[in-house]
Amino acid sequence: MTSALTPTRASGHHLAGLGGTVVVGEHAPIELNTVTTPPHEEHAMTRHRSTVAAGVLAAALIVLFAYLSPGLALWLTFIPAMVIAYACHLATTNRRLPDPSRVLPVYLVGLAWQFLHFGEEFMNGFNRRWPTEVFGAQAMTLDLFVWINMVSYAAFAMGALAIHRGWRVPLLIAWFFAIMGAMGNAIGHPVYDLVTGDLAFPGIVTSLGYWIIGPILVHRLWTAALPQMPAAPRPVPVSA
Repeated sequence: MTSALTPTRASGHHLAGLGGTVVVGEHAPIELNTVTTPPHEEHAMTRHRSTVAAGVLAAALIVLFAYLSPGLALWLTFIPAMVIAYACHLATTNRRLPDPSRVLPVYLVGLAWQFLHFGEEFMNGFNRRWPTEVFGAQAMTLDLFVWINMVSYAAFAMGALAIHRGWRVPLLIAWFFAIMGAMGNAIGHPVYDLVTGDLAFPGIVTSLGYWIIGPILVHRLWTAALPQMPAAPRPVPVSA
């Protein structure tokens, strides 16, 4: 709907609001129309952008894992976990944000437990035994093992911030922690025990805690969403 303002001699400049007419000096009125972007279309565009950005992040991390992998170690653990994490992110947290009050506490408990798990692995030579005895690859240097874990924990901390602030793309990292850090350790360590024939393979004790933490974290990331608030139409001025 448009309205017109008639210029007067006392004031040569009249500006109407959105959906009105702009009059400048003695020139003819310039009509402006307004259109609105439907909320569902705007949400779809935002989701598409975050889908692409998270896909680029996942692909970059997969390339990094492949480069750092001793033999097939990360190819058979980290890389499949990232693919699963990306699929879970697209199905859930990329569509609606998680509820921090329900997700963040268990996420932080899992992250705190991860430090204890790292301590057990570090003290018992996991960096040497895991690549050689499980995958038949060259041992990982202690420096590389520590750096991989510390960088991962820094990223997982950013995942916690993403849950708190509602940042969609880094929620991929939160999912990767749930899939690899929690469930991957819970399932993987008993397998490593069976493969090596050592029931005390480094990390087995603290990995058992993830049989409790992991399923709870995955379930809450999947189901605990913030309520959807209807978005107001966004006006877009268009020249007639």
